Amino acid sequence: MNAMTLFLLLCTATALTALTWWGAAWWYGRKLADLHGKLEKTRQTATQAATATRRQISQLQKELAARAPLAKGAAVPRPARDEAAELAARKQALLDDDSFDKTIRLPAHGFADTQPMM
Repeated sequence: MNAMTLFLLLCTATALTALTWWGAAWWYGRKLADLHGKLEKTRQTATQAATATRRQISQLQKELAARAPLAKGAAVPRPARDEAAELAARKQALLDDDSFDKTIRLPAHGFADTQPMM
């Protein structure tokens, strides 16, 4: 190999290295700019959500402050708890009822047997 061939090979390798670096910088710079745009959009959305949440919390705090405080020892009606207790009592009454055929009852875990009948 003579000096001129070696010099051309060195110049070509240098030029290809520079071209590859420039191409990678352009490609990943574009990707990075896209990601930066998505990040800014996400930040803006998060900021709007946080502002709306703060506004809602402020409104709820004002509504709570405007309510009359409960008297000490006053009984608070609990219709949901009463309804749940009533439903539990009805369920127990149905389970205790012997008018149903015992063979159609489901196991305690609530799932039917999946074994094939032969």
